[in-house]
Amino acid sequence: MEEYFEIGQIVNTTGLKGVIKVKPFTDDITRFESLKTIYISMKNELKEFVIEQVRYNKNMVLLKLKGIDTIEEAEKYRNLYLKIHRKDAGELEENTYFIADILGCKVYTEQNE
Repeated sequence: MEEYFEIGQIVNTTGLKGVIKVKPFTDDITRFESLKTIYISMKNELKEFVIEQVRYNKNMVLLKLKGIDTIEEAEKYRNLYLKIHRKDAGELEENTYFIADILGCKVYTEQNE
């Protein structure tokens, strides 16, 4: 079982103060508002960041992370993935699953095929 879930990819920067633009992988992009921290996946390592601000632009999430204060610093994270710990993922409705939990599962028809 996966300990961390990918919740988005950093696709660009916006402005000069280090704000990153994130393509979300979640059904509800407002979910980012309830998060206090996220992890950026870098070369088999997770680097933790505190979320200072969440905004939206169309279907993208704009995040200001503590410690990323310039456009040059934000550029270093372009194309990397954001993750959250499983415990921060929230509850699912009945008969719904996290994608990471069903990848690789075998699927059978009612005829057991």
